[in-house]
Amino acid sequence: MDLTRDLIFAEVVAEQFDDYVHAEVLFYPVGALRGHMMPMLTIGTWLETEWRLSALRAQAPERVDAALERARAHVRQVRSRAAELYTQKARREFKSRLDTWEMFLNDRSEDAARLRAFNHLSGYRAHAHTRFKLELLKEDVAQLPAQLARLRLCDARLRAHFEPGAFIWEPELEAAAPRERFWWLYAA
Repeated sequence: MDLTRDLIFAEVVAEQFDDYVHAEVLFYPVGALRGHMMPMLTIGTWLETEWRLSALRAQAPERVDAALERARAHVRQVRSRAAELYTQKARREFKSRLDTWEMFLNDRSEDAARLRAFNHLSGYRAHAHTRFKLELLKEDVAQLPAQLARLRLCDARLRAHFEPGAFIWEPELEAAAPRERFWWLYAA
C-alpha cells in the first residue's frame, strides 16, 4: 500500500479529470510523477483510489482529507457539467473491465487442475482489482442490464470454484471491505 502514490493520484484527478472525461481514450496515460508510476486515469481507478484513501484516512488525516476533498470536488464539478460524457465513459469502462474479468475467468476454466487451484493462482490477487472496480462502477453509475447480467454470470462461475479465506489485500484496508459485499477479496 502506497499512501503517497494514492495522494499523488488524487492530485492528478483534481487537475486532469475534466480533460479525461472529454478525451476519446478510455485509459488515460498519466506516467510517472514524483518518482511514482501512476496508473492509467479512469473513473474506476479514481473510485478505487478514493475508496483506499478513505480507508487509510487514519494514517494521515490532514493530508488525506485535503487531497480527497479537492479531487472529489473536481469530480463532482465535472460530473455536473458533463454528466452524459461521464456516464458514457463509466459504462464503457465497465464493459471493458467486464470483458477483462470474463477473459480471466475463461482462462482459468480451461482445465480442472487450474480450477482447483483457482484462488492460489498468483494472478488472482491482481485481477481482483478488476472485479473491485466493476463493483465501484456499478454503484457509481447505473449500468446496462445486459452488462449486469454478464457480471452476475461471472460471479456465479467464480463462486462455483471459490474457496473463501483471508482478506487478500493489505490488512489496513480490510475494515473498509465488508465480506458480504466484497466476498471475492476473501480467498483461500
